[in-house]
Amino acid sequence: MGHFTKLRRRLAYVIPVALLTALGLTAPAAAAEPTEIMPANVLEAFTQFTGSPPPQTKIVSVQGQPDFDKALQVTVTGQPSSPGLDGEYSLGVGVPAAQAAVKGEAMLATFWARSVTPTSAGSGLAHFVFEQNGGSYTKSTQAAMKFGSAWQRFQLPFRMAADYAAGQVRVNFWLGYGPQVLQIAGVSVLRYGAGTPDGWPASTYTGREAGASWRATADQRIEQNRKGNLYIKVVDSQGHLVPGATVQAEQTKHAFKFGSAADGVRLMTQNTSAQKYRDVLLANFNQFTLGNNLKWNHWENLTERQTYTVPAIQWGRDHGLFFRGHTLIWPSCGNMPADVCGLRNDPAALRNRIDTHITDEASTLTGKIDEWDVVNEPYANHDVQNVLGDSEINRWFQLTRQSDPGPKLYLNDYDIIEDNGWEVRHQNQFSALVRSVKDAGAPIGGIGIQGHFAGEQLTPPADLVTLINKFGGIGLPIAITEFDVGTTDEQLQADYTRDFLTVMFSMPQVTGVSTFGFWEGDTWDPKRALFRTDWTPKPNAVAWRDLIYGKWWTKASATTGATGSTTVRGFLGDYTVKVTVGGVTKEVAVSMPTIAGKAITVVAG
Repeated sequence: MGHFTKLRRRLAYVIPVALLTALGLTAPAAAAEPTEIMPANVLEAFTQFTGSPPPQTKIVSVQGQPDFDKALQVTVTGQPSSPGLDGEYSLGVGVPAAQAAVKGEAMLATFWARSVTPTSAGSGLAHFVFEQNGGSYTKSTQAAMKFGSAWQRFQLPFRMAADYAAGQVRVNFWLGYGPQVLQIAGVSVLRYGAGTPDGWPASTYTGREAGASWRATADQRIEQNRKGNLYIKVVDSQGHLVPGATVQAEQTKHAFKFGSAADGVRLMTQNTSAQKYRDVLLANFNQFTLGNNLKWNHWENLTERQTYTVPAIQWGRDHGLFFRGHTLIWPSCGNMPADVCGLRNDPAALRNRIDTHITDEASTLTGKIDEWDVVNEPYANHDVQNVLGDSEINRWFQLTRQSDPGPKLYLNDYDIIEDNGWEVRHQNQFSALVRSVKDAGAPIGGIGIQGHFAGEQLTPPADLVTLINKFGGIGLPIAITEFDVGTTDEQLQADYTRDFLTVMFSMPQVTGVSTFGFWEGDTWDPKRALFRTDWTPKPNAVAWRDLIYGKWWTKASATTGATGSTTVRGFLGDYTVKVTVGGVTKEVAVSMPTIAGKAITVVAG
C-alpha cells in the first residue's frame, strides 16, 4: 500500500435499515431538516452512461412499495474492459447533484436496489460512489453493494471531501461486474450541515453483540489452534525426580505475529520523540514492516537506503522483531520509478529493468527478511502485466528466491475481506492468480490479505471465517498485512478491532495480523491509528493490548507431582520457566512454537 492507494480507500458507511431494526437500534430524530441536493426527478436525470456498450436504462413502475412507485431499470450487456480495478468503473450510470455541497459537512445518501437478473456470481453487484464530477474524481464516499431479488434499502452517512458547486459532484453506480439487470429507486443525498447530526443512523455490524454465536466457536478454535502443553520435569543434580517443586511459566513472546508498519526514518532518528516511537513499537508488536522505505522509488534513493532503511531493519532484528519486506514490485506506472514505464514499447528492456531491481534489492537484504511481499496489489496495478503478461509474476517469485533462499514469499492484495466481503470479482481474480502462480511451480509461500476497513461497512465476523476458509483452501498460509478501521466512532473501531483479531487468531491458516501504522503522528490516515499524537492509547489500542497481552497471554504456576512433573497449557510462543526447590530458583528459556507442545527437563539444585 502507499500514497496512491490511500486515495482510493473506502470511506463508506453502508448500513441496511433492516440490520438496525434487527439489532434494536433506531436513528434519533434530526435536530434540523436536511436539504436534498439531488435533482427533483432524480431517476430521469441519470444521463451519464459509461462503457461500451453503455448500460441501457428505462423507468419502470413498482408495485407494493410505500416509499416509491418508480425505479430506474438498468440493463448491463457488456463485460468489464479489464480484469483489474478499472473494470468495475468501466461500465456505469451517474447523475450530477443539483445543489452545492460543503467540505466537512454531514451528508446522508439513501437508495434502494434489487436484482432482476443477477450476475454470474449469483447476485446483483454494483458499487455506489459519490465523487467529483470529472477532474480528480475525488470521492466523498463509496461502497460495494450486493443484493438479491427483494428490495433492499442502503444508507450511507459521510462527510464531504471538498466544496462543490451544483453539478460538480455526482452519484455514480459502477456496474463492471458482467451482464445483469438491476433496479434502483429512492436515490437521495441529504445535506445536514456542520457538526454531527442526530439523524444519522446508528452504526454497527452483525455479530457485534456480546452473545453472538460466532464467539464461542472462535474461542474453541483458539484453544485448539493457538495453545500447546508445556511438559516440565524437574530433577536434581543426580537425576532424581523432584516432587513438590514450584514451577512458574511466563510467556515472553507470541508465536503468532502481531505487527505494524513503521517508518525507517523515524526509527533511526535520535531524539525524544523517535525514542518514544521505538519504545511503543517494541511494547506492542512482535513484527514490523517498513511502510514505504522498501518500495522501489525509495530503494533507489541510496542515502535513504543506507542511512535509514537497512539500519532500521537491523535495529528490528536486534530487538527480536520478525520482519516483513514490503514490497519488491508494485506493478503500475504510478508506483515505480518514472523511467520504467517509458520502456513499455521495449519489452526486453522493461523486463531487464525490473529483473535488475528485484535481484538487487532481494540479494542486498539476504538474511534480513522473514517474509517478502513480492508483488503488491496486482488486481489494480497491472501496467507491467499488460505488456509482459500475467505469467511474468511467476518469474518475479523465481528471481526473488534465487536472490534470497530464506524468506517466505507472498502475493499481497486488498478488498478481499473488506466491503462486507462483497467484492466477489476481486476475490475470484486474486484466488485464480494465486492458484496459477502456485500451479506454475513458482515459489509462492503465502497469501497476503490487507484489511483496510472503511467507515461502518464492516464485514461481519462470521463472514470473515467464510472468506478466510475460501482462501485457506488454496493450501498456503495467510498473513493479514494491513489491518485498520477507518471511522471516527472510536468504540465501534475498538469493538471491531477486538472481534477481527479474535476471528483471525482463531483461524489455523492465518499466521499474523499487522496494522498499517500505529501512531497518529506518523501514519497514512490518523483516525485509524492506535495511539494519539500525545501517545495516549485509543480504545482500539486498549482492545489490542487486552487480547494480546491479557486474554491470550499465559502466566501460570504449578507444582510438580510424585513423578517430578507438571503440565502447563499455554499460548504458543516463547516462555521463561522458573523452578524453585528449597528456596533456590533455576530459570530457563523455552520456545513452544506449535500445538505439538514442548517437553523440558529442568535440573534444579
